[in-house]
Order: sequence, then structure tokens, then C-alpha cells
Amino acid sequence: MSGTLIDSVKTIFTDTLLARFAVLLGESESNIQKAVHGVIPMVLTDIVHKAYFPEGTAKVATLGRQAANSDFFGHLHELSIDAGGLVAGSALLNKGTDFARNLFATRTDPVIGEVSRHAGISIPSATFITGITCFAALDAVGRHLANTNVDGNGLASWLKTQGDSIVHAIPVGLQVKPALGISHYPWEKPVVARGNTALYIVVSLLVIALILFFFYRSCGRAEITAPTGTRDTTVVAAVPAPAPDSADTLSSPSIKVTLPDGKVLDAYKGGTEDRLVNFLSDPNAKLDKKNGNWFDFTKIGFASNSASLLLESDAQLKNIAAILGAFPKAKIKIGGYSDNTGDSTDNVRLSQQRADNILAKIKELGARSSQLTGSEGYGSNYPVGDNGTASGRAMNRRMSINVKAK
Repeated sequence: MSGTLIDSVKTIFTDTLLARFAVLLGESESNIQKAVHGVIPMVLTDIVHKAYFPEGTAKVATLGRQAANSDFFGHLHELSIDAGGLVAGSALLNKGTDFARNLFATRTDPVIGEVSRHAGISIPSATFITGITCFAALDAVGRHLANTNVDGNGLASWLKTQGDSIVHAIPVGLQVKPALGISHYPWEKPVVARGNTALYIVVSLLVIALILFFFYRSCGRAEITAPTGTRDTTVVAAVPAPAPDSADTLSSPSIKVTLPDGKVLDAYKGGTEDRLVNFLSDPNAKLDKKNGNWFDFTKIGFASNSASLLLESDAQLKNIAAILGAFPKAKIKIGGYSDNTGDSTDNVRLSQQRADNILAKIKELGARSSQLTGSEGYGSNYPVGDNGTASGRAMNRRMSINVKAK
């Protein structure tokens, strides 16, 4: 692919095509142009940001290949227009919306809302523009993969070179970071304002002095424990360290779990599905109204320091939705937890967002709302492991199901 990624996407959206969109959506041409010129760098920023994480790169590669095989330009050519609204059932709209939902996950609605606000267009119009841009951008990525035959590392390296050209194209007033849930771009280097240099030096010296003070004072009284390395305190691994009452799915045998409605689930012996179904099926297993009936997820993962679920989480969440369907009287609540490293307020916030996203995903996969009683982020409260050890902290970074009724 010649040129930059953003140029290859921009060339698709000609003035003639944008004029067609304006008629199609019943919006002004200037507002449609503003929307497209904003959403292109928004979409590409998210794609490049994902390239800094292996799971994100894998997601982009998968979606890119799917887009390249979905005949984007064929659908674009056949797009019909109808003054005042999109023709119902448009394949381009449906495919675009699917790609946007898969790419942005829980950030889809914030992105669409920001595009709508920035360009002054309706939510349905912003949904269409966002979807078609995601389709176009992922198609460009997919064609690059096909033309170069690179692996995941090669794709990540290529995407990382695109960051500067994309960020520079972001229009003034478009709130990209809040919409995408990004605190900072990985490719940006922190800059210390020149006017604050003296203050920065003074504060640094004070911090060093305090560290030395407490260090020497501690030497005279007790043994010093070396601090552990910095890490994301609320990352839930795809296969987290098990709590004392749960099995290690890395070494547990695969099993088939049969539900009362005849559905058969692929799971692991002693894993979430196995234990949850056994509890719900056992008439002698009583609900603990005081402490709750908790079952830790064993196959749930999130992007680092993010509430975005990884693709490998889908299998277990689909199983949970199926279990709820087979046990219509069951009701559950989702809980999120962290270790005690880092800011406690941030830990509670992120654990809440992750619990919210799991609940929303289970509902999206078909669970009835009446069976989902809510979600709560507890941060570092209620640890199940020793926060003084790496393995204990890993155990404390977990997501769990609390059965409220059966």
C-alpha cells in the first residue's frame, strides 16, 4: 500500500461520495464532510493504539481480514440513496455497524456520540458514517496484510509508524481520547513545560530527600523489603491465577457440560461453567444471603489498564448466557476486583467499568435483563490472596459471578 494509512482511507471519501451521503442521510454536505474528516482519524487512532498491545493487534488483524473479504467497494458502488433516510436493510450499513461494534466494543456509543456532537448530525447519521469508516479503514488494513503477508509483529510495527500522521489530522474540537477511553497515546513522549522546569527540579529533589530520609530511618529499625515492579493493578488475565476454591484451567481437562435444556458447553473441569452449573443444579446447595455465592471467571481478559474485553472472553461469556437461559430462575450479579497496588479510587473505577462491560456483554449475548441484577466494582476490597506476593496479587485481580437466586 503506497502512502500513509490515513491517505489511503481519505481517498475513498471523495466530494461526490460525501454529497451522496448528505442526500442519503438528509444532512448538510458541510456537516457530513466535518463528520467524515473527524471520524477517519478517530477510527485510525483506535487501530494504531491497539497495535501497542498483542491482543489489540490480533483483533485488528482478524477484523482487517474479515473486512478485506467483505467486498467493501462492491457494497459502496451499489449503495442506493433515498432523500431523507437510508434504505432499510442496506448491507453497507449493517456490515459497517458490525465492524464498528467489534472494533470499539464498549466505546462504540461514546464514539458515535462524539461524532454526532462534533459534526452536528443525528445519531443515526453518525452511526452510518462511523460504521462505513470503520469498514473502509479495516479493509485498508486487510489489504495491507494480503499484499505484504506480514505476521502480527509486522502489522504492529507498520501501524506504529502511522501514529503521527493520524494524530496531526485530528480536527480541533474533536474529543478523541475521552471517546476512545484513552488517557494518552503510547507513541507520545511526555513533555515538561519549560516554564515549570524549576518547579519540577525542586519537587524531584524533595521526593528524593524524603525517600532517603525514610530509607535510613527504616534501616535503623527494621529490615527493608524491596518494592515490587509497577504493573497494571486491575488486569484480569485470560486465565487468571485461581482462587483457593477454583481449578487451574491451564492444567484442568476439557469437559462437556450438559445443561437442562440439552445444550452442551465446552468447558474445563472445575472451571466457572462446571462449578456454576453444579451449584444451580444441586437442590441442596443453599444460597448464602450474607456472604454471597461467588464463582470466579477463569477465561476472561481485558486490555491492559482498560475495560475493553479481549476476544478470547467471548466463549466463556456465551456459556454464561447459555447457562442463564437453561436456568430461568437464576439471577446473577457481576463483581470486579483488583489488588491493592496503585490508586484505590482508580482501582474501584476500573473494576466497576469492567464489571459493567461483562454484564452488558452477557446481556448482548442473549441473557434476559430480569436475570441480571447489576454489577459492582470493589477495587482492592475483599482480597482472596496475599497482596504482599505476586501470586496473591494475581489472585486478587479477578472478575466474579454472585448467584442471587436459583
